[in-house]
Amino acid sequence: MRTLFIDPGTAGISGAALAAALTDLGDAKDIGKNAADVVSKMRGEDPKKVMEALDLSAAAQEKAYAVFSDLEAVFSKFHEGAFSPSGVLTEVLCPLALLDAMDLLSCPVYAKPPALGICLPETLEICARHRMPAAESSAKMERTTPAGASLLAHLAVFRQSIPSMTPEKTGYAKESGLLIVEGDIFDLTEERIVILETNIDDVSGEVIGYAVERLLASGAVDVFVTQGFGKKHRPVFMISVITTLERYRALTEILMEETGTLGVRVKEEPRIVAERERKAYRFMISGEEFSVRVKVSKHAGRIISAKPEFEDMKIAAAGLKKPLKDVINEVQRQIPGFVQY
Repeated sequence: MRTLFIDPGTAGISGAALAAALTDLGDAKDIGKNAADVVSKMRGEDPKKVMEALDLSAAAQEKAYAVFSDLEAVFSKFHEGAFSPSGVLTEVLCPLALLDAMDLLSCPVYAKPPALGICLPETLEICARHRMPAAESSAKMERTTPAGASLLAHLAVFRQSIPSMTPEKTGYAKESGLLIVEGDIFDLTEERIVILETNIDDVSGEVIGYAVERLLASGAVDVFVTQGFGKKHRPVFMISVITTLERYRALTEILMEETGTLGVRVKEEPRIVAERERKAYRFMISGEEFSVRVKVSKHAGRIISAKPEFEDMKIAAAGLKKPLKDVINEVQRQIPGFVQY
């Protein structure tokens, strides 16, 4: 499976450096120059119009809006007046246009924590917003810009070292020293997860249920509750939360805040996952069309699972006023027409 690794551990990262490294990686000088020309000519225009002129995909536009939202939030915190994206259009949109044209937004992206050097408070605020780790740096200059930090936060999963992969091409930004590597990883991928656990023996089921809902809404990969016996043979519930390195501190705070627990066990563990992608398909149900996302898992190039998104089927069932089980059965019946096993 194709993958991209970004190493800002020494050089830091900016949008310009990422664009330069991507251009070198794919020999994409024409793509980069065209994107830069379009953005330069449309400086001051609504970002949506600029993205349409660049013909960015929906995925690329979603990343761009997320970065602009980050930058607006941190600008508002440290400065008076309205935020204008015109000053960062090139730094945000040019690397995204290259990633989009090179079809790299659909593959896994990994990165080392970036070196910050002497950085702006906006950069630190973005790191804090995303619980993004940073590398130690003695540089007496700015290494990572606010836009670079936000791009990295929305593109990559952070690791302390390069993942197990077969490197195929490298891209290097000569002025900054940013290195990126494109390669191939086996479709059973190792990733690091964090497991949070705490025992609860004096909280009602309603409170525990609400805590589970909040944890899932705040980005937990999964939450489950196990019943057992604790000290003095009291009934106890163990709440387990699966999350990522980037989110575990925020979820720990929610867990303690909602349950009142005084301690949370934290374990970092590896796990092996199949290659997965989620795509929306249009299903015809009782004469009406509904969009349902389907998560497709692969192993050795073969599809091993196609699971429709439960929340999307709930919406269809509510709209049709039909039993959920009937909608589930109909979606499952139509899936082979979209996904070829």
